[in-house]
Amino acid sequence: MPHLICYDITADGLRAKLSKKINESGLDRINKSVYLGTIGDSSLNMLEQGLAKLVQEQGGADDSLIVLPVTIHQVEEMRIYGRIDPEREELTGEKSTLIL
Repeated sequence: MPHLICYDITADGLRAKLSKKINESGLDRINKSVYLGTIGDSSLNMLEQGLAKLVQEQGGADDSLIVLPVTIHQVEEMRIYGRIDPEREELTGEKSTLIL
């Protein structure tokens, strides 16, 4: 299922740690602190636990992390203005890859 992960973190070091973990999980950065991608349940649970722990232990009083499941319909209806264009077919499961 596609998920949107975003954060508002004041400390550069913690922001870099979150970014690295999210990128390593396979989600795509669609804005400076916003990521979107398809991730399995067990991988999502591990990622979310790790991110939450970092924010709780190292975050400031005003820091936040949001993990939001996104439906296929929402991805299909998403309107994007500007230069970022996530691969909707990959997010909706319609993309097929032929390996020869």
